[in-house]
Amino acid sequence: MQDQENKRQKLLGNLAKGLLYSTPLLVAGMGVSQVANAESALYAQAAGEAESAAHHAKGEAEGEAHHAKGEAEHAKGDAEGEAHHAKGEAEHAKGEAEGEAHHAKGEAEHAKGEAEHAKGEAEGEAEGEAEGNPKDIKRGWFDKKYKGDRTNLVARGKELYGDASLSTNGLSCNSCHTDLEGYNDTFKNPYKHYVAMAKDIYGLKKISAETMVQLCMNQPMEAKSLPWDSEELAALTAYVKVLQKEYAAKK
Repeated sequence: MQDQENKRQKLLGNLAKGLLYSTPLLVAGMGVSQVANAESALYAQAAGEAESAAHHAKGEAEGEAHHAKGEAEHAKGDAEGEAHHAKGEAEHAKGEAEGEAHHAKGEAEHAKGEAEHAKGEAEGEAEGEAEGNPKDIKRGWFDKKYKGDRTNLVARGKELYGDASLSTNGLSCNSCHTDLEGYNDTFKNPYKHYVAMAKDIYGLKKISAETMVQLCMNQPMEAKSLPWDSEELAALTAYVKVLQKEYAAKK
């Protein structure tokens, strides 16, 4: 832009010099009015050329400004593109991190599941290692029950409770449980309830009064289970339920 202004000043200077050189000649051959007109024409020409040069300089200046603006916008676009790319990479990295975290969580849950499975198998094996067979002391689906008067059954059960002939080793139920003695504290709970011997020997968590009678027949008294439809089993079961309530009231 400064270069264009210098050119314009030089042109005006040349025109002024030409005007000074030509004026004596014009004055010699022309009248005063003609010389004035000639000088006016020269000044007008010089002014037009100067204006044209200024307009040209202005156009170049605007072009340069427009070009500079375009470069600035291009630079801005590049910067925005790089920022967008960086943002995309950051989001991609975040997604990968979340994916890895989710995968790690899944593996941890899988490991936990395997540990619980192993625990269940260990417990199952422990129960499987019990000495007795639960079928020996639990009533089957098709085993019939003895039906009789409850009062009579309780009375008969009380007699059998002290009968050592039911065993093979001279023991009776009363041998271990005279006057509500010899029971664990769990006996105060209504049947079905937890019995340590049933859990340890047969792997059963809870048993009924009937199952308790058969367990005692098999273990302490070392006898076979009573027939499932026998009066003896029904009577002892009825009496054990009475004893359980008396023990719970005592406690």
